[in-house]
Amino acid sequence: MSNLKAETILDDTSFTTRIAHHFIDGISHEESLLQLPFEHNCMNWIFGHIVTNRSHVLETLGISHEWAEAVRTLYHQDTPPIKPGSPAIKIETLVRCLDESLDLMVSLLTDASDAFMEETYTNYRGEKTRYEHISSFNWHETFHLGQLEILQAFIQSRK
Repeated sequence: MSNLKAETILDDTSFTTRIAHHFIDGISHEESLLQLPFEHNCMNWIFGHIVTNRSHVLETLGISHEWAEAVRTLYHQDTPPIKPGSPAIKIETLVRCLDESLDLMVSLLTDASDAFMEETYTNYRGEKTRYEHISSFNWHETFHLGQLEILQAFIQSRK
């Protein structure tokens, strides 16, 4: 790979994917819906929000994926919290979407040019280069990974 920006994105995304797996592995769908004793989103919503974030990364790269609307409807910023009994995507399905997002990114970014990464792209976050958008989405994802760590500890304390 000759494009440093594309390589950085793939390295960062591979790393955050591994960390997400670390926090979610062994958690059942039912456990992912457990509510903290104060007002906060459950693990299912946080993980689904990370997948929604990845959906926006794929869109920024021009990659279509069939689960975009499903995750965005339930897990985008300002959507209602996911609680037991409310509509939710199974945590196992969300994990598959996360993994697929990385596979799709690898297939495109392995041969991405500098010019492609520096193209201007406009989305709900404004106008930036593709690289700038994806970098900011990656930062956003790392923020939510910290929440997954706390939720994992909460879930494990109840077992």
